[in-house]
Amino acid sequence: MSNTRWSILTALMLLAVGLTFAQPSQESQAPTPDKHAGMQHGESADQHLQMLSEKLNLTDDQKAKLRPILQGQVQQMKAAREDSSLSEEQKRAKMKSIHESLHDQINAVLTPEQQAKFKQMRQEQMQKHKGMEQGKDHE
Repeated sequence: MSNTRWSILTALMLLAVGLTFAQPSQESQAPTPDKHAGMQHGESADQHLQMLSEKLNLTDDQKAKLRPILQGQVQQMKAAREDSSLSEEQKRAKMKSIHESLHDQINAVLTPEQQAKFKQMRQEQMQKHKGMEQGKDHE
């Protein structure tokens, strides 16, 4: 009986250690800022501005106009996530609305050529997102 207990205890400890070390690796697999047009959870306004600047060749004036817009969006998204009075569905709807508003504000700063590129970037990101969602459905 004692050997069985030790075997079970050892197996449980190995499982706990494995789960502990597996957790950070999932977080490190988050998409990098240069691979999407939309801001991801945890991405800073400066990271998003840098990515947009590189992809769209933003001028210094455009960067100056976009920085407060992006910073405001980060704050709004954080407030929506932390609002305990909202259900998860309401939070998602609010964050989607904030995100769509952000796109409108960004477009107002961009040239027509940049707007076209930004639209393409968003469409590519939506396709990736849909693919990820479909992958989750098959698990």
